[in-house]
Amino acid sequence: MPYIATVNKQAYHIDTGENGQRNSVTVEDKAYAIDWQQLAPLVADAQGHASQEGQGGRYSLLINGISYEIFARRITRPEQKDSQTYEIELAGQRFEVTVEDERAKLLAGLVRSTAGQGEAAVQAPMPGLVVGVSVEEGATVSAGQTVVILEAMKMENDLPAPISGVVKEIRVSKGQTVDQGDALVVIKGQE
Repeated sequence: MPYIATVNKQAYHIDTGENGQRNSVTVEDKAYAIDWQQLAPLVADAQGHASQEGQGGRYSLLINGISYEIFARRITRPEQKDSQTYEIELAGQRFEVTVEDERAKLLAGLVRSTAGQGEAAVQAPMPGLVVGVSVEEGATVSAGQTVVILEAMKMENDLPAPISGVVKEIRVSKGQTVDQGDALVVIKGQE
């Protein structure tokens, strides 16, 4: 799975492999052999509730033969919908790391409005293959309604209409390969 991890305003592209393999990770196109295991979970909170799995604890981490002991704790922030923040302590230093699913971030950025024209374009968030167009020119659509289905990174992604309106133009067809940023459908907003 591809992720974007941000530390001190510096973003890093991380890929954990097809099924979240636990024996290797790629950071900025450089592969690292890893092994890790949890040494101790987080302790219960003041009310006696045990911490949930995935919330953190103390870990032993082996990266390319070098051993590290780290503490990790998930920080819950209500404003975060598509990302998670962790407090990481390594060798006496504390870091906050924000982790986002790269695919979700790309999908979130797929819409760019044409300012001042009351139109919006659904754009390809990544290179892929159009496997379906679920609207026709002239059709009325609601914001959030699927207009194109794009296969990318071995997954089908439903691309929604960013605004309610009328489909002004369809620029792709089923079976067509598209590049990241290509406009797929243009919607004229309701006035």
